[in-house]
Amino acid sequence: MITPTDLIPETLLNAQRLAALPENPTELPAVDWQRLGVSENRIPVAQDLPTPAPQDPLPHTDVVVMTWTSAEWAAMNQVLTNRREPLTPDQAKSHEWRDGWQSYQRNYCRIYQYMVDVSKTYQGGAPSLYDESWGSYRCITIGKLKVLLVKSGMHLAQDGSQLPLIQFVEQICDEVRPQLLLSIGTAGGVREEDALGSALITNQAYFYCLKHFANADFNGTTVKSQWQPGEHYLPLAQEGVLQTAGPEILPVSPQYPKDARIRPDTPDAKLKVVCEQPIITTDTFLFGTTSNGLEQHGCIVEMDDAVVGMACQKQNVPFGFVRNVSDPVINGDLPDSLQDSWAGYIYREQGLYTSFNGALATWALLAAEADKKEEKA
Repeated sequence: MITPTDLIPETLLNAQRLAALPENPTELPAVDWQRLGVSENRIPVAQDLPTPAPQDPLPHTDVVVMTWTSAEWAAMNQVLTNRREPLTPDQAKSHEWRDGWQSYQRNYCRIYQYMVDVSKTYQGGAPSLYDESWGSYRCITIGKLKVLLVKSGMHLAQDGSQLPLIQFVEQICDEVRPQLLLSIGTAGGVREEDALGSALITNQAYFYCLKHFANADFNGTTVKSQWQPGEHYLPLAQEGVLQTAGPEILPVSPQYPKDARIRPDTPDAKLKVVCEQPIITTDTFLFGTTSNGLEQHGCIVEMDDAVVGMACQKQNVPFGFVRNVSDPVINGDLPDSLQDSWAGYIYREQGLYTSFNGALATWALLAAEADKKEEKA
């Protein structure tokens, strides 16, 4: 049977399909809260507190939100401090948007020499030494909910066998005494159903360590919180997500047909609650493929969250995770070197934009926590 589509040249079909794709973002926008239908008392407000000394304890807040990389940090700042100017990738790499963030050095001196030793042993290890601090922080409010935003300088895979990230999280919990701690950021997709830019929300994480902590007692265990995410603001946040397409692949040599190319799938980033599955936490660069079976262990793979959950459990602090798909499932039939290259390339190109979606999902969760606080008042 001949259909109308059969009569259209393939090159024309491809052109029409490409034209139907939304244009990839080139900057992080200022969130248009009014367009999303967000009430005034649920819009984040940055707090300009008196400048503390780096050795001062952290302020008391209701919730702590931690993130990890510079791109994640920039996106979190863009959404959760309600920055009113767009942010380009070049600006994200600068320091100009970091006004209002404070360095947190309290008790860092206790691990300083250890971190120096780690930097000599681990290639690319001990990034916290650059600022000689645990990280940076600032405060916001959403309604009556007080929130501490934290950019961590500590990492499972880069800080040696003593895992000072545990000490950092426990110190946060001890000083802030939060009712909830959220870890947010980028991660590798492991489920083919999750498009690039989707953000997954869960309350559990599974240790799947393959390198430095392969023989650790905690490896192969799962940490789980009793916290349940409030979902009723997620549809509003969904309206603001950035839809990002994967790269369009051109022929690798002139011997391919002139118009040959592989076009990306239609972007379909979604915000999802998946509390029935854990985050997968590993200690080496790892990503989901069509053949490595990572989806059997959890919903997405990253490199810190189970440590956060383990430390929170010791402090009796509820916790949750928001991780965005910054690189999708990779074709397992490709040579290993190409798999690594594609996963890394897509992460570098799209991680800033996918992190915006994760920050929007986090706002939705915080707005729900603000509702809970006011209901209890």
